[in-house]
Amino acid sequence: MKFTSLSIVVLFFGVAHSGYIGGGGGSGGFGGGHGGFGGSGHLGGGSGSYGGGSGSYGGNGNGYASGLGLHTIAQGSANDAHSAVANQHAAAQQASFIAKTTLAQQASQAAATAKAALAGKQVQLQNLEQQRNEAQRELESEIEQLQRAKQSASAVANAAQQAAKHVSVLSNALDNARSSAQQAENAAGQASAELSSQNAMVAKAKSKIQDIERRLAASRAEYAATKEAVHKAQHAAEKAHQNAAAAGQKSIIQLQEHGSDGNGGIEEAFWG
Repeated sequence: MKFTSLSIVVLFFGVAHSGYIGGGGGSGGFGGGHGGFGGSGHLGGGSGSYGGGSGSYGGNGNGYASGLGLHTIAQGSANDAHSAVANQHAAAQQASFIAKTTLAQQASQAAATAKAALAGKQVQLQNLEQQRNEAQRELESEIEQLQRAKQSASAVANAAQQAAKHVSVLSNALDNARSSAQQAENAAGQASAELSSQNAMVAKAKSKIQDIERRLAASRAEYAATKEAVHKAQHAAEKAHQNAAAAGQKSIIQLQEHGSDGNGGIEEAFWG
């Protein structure tokens, strides 16, 4: 039959507390009453194993001398002391195993939390990159419109100059030339206003790009720091699990060593 480290420790303590190893004292000792060398356990002595009454080893009987009873008491006390030492080692191993297992679970939870934070940062980074790409496309569109506005303004300016020349040359068509010149000037004013507006929109788009670039750089730095924290947390969790496994293995080995020290009763209590 195979036992895990934790089940062996729990079994050991259950056996100890149920009276298989050690136990409480009797109510009479070596003399009258139903005394013994412990409680109702296998190694502790039953009720009245070597107790009193009028038996062959009792205080009021006519059996052997008291020297045999004192030897029995000494042997029982030695067995009790050995059992106490075994219980002490088992208790220490159980406490170490439980503590390391708990820390390993906490480290795993911390690693899972760090992974969730990393996933959130990754989503935020992707959103910022998408915003940057959209802003870049908007900037390119505004620059293209600015180029078209410049070309239109240049064409209108040339038309205005040609119209002014027609005014001075074509005196017979003065009214028409003046009308054309006025229209050209109005168009030039509109083109100039549109040019100013496009310049302002380009400047605004550039400012937006710069702001997103700053936020993107900050987000990348946070993402790198979060990723490093996740790596450390995972490493700590793996180390904690290794320590817990080592502690469990060590507990099994030490219990086996205690069982092979000549105390056949302890092995019988463990394995039945």
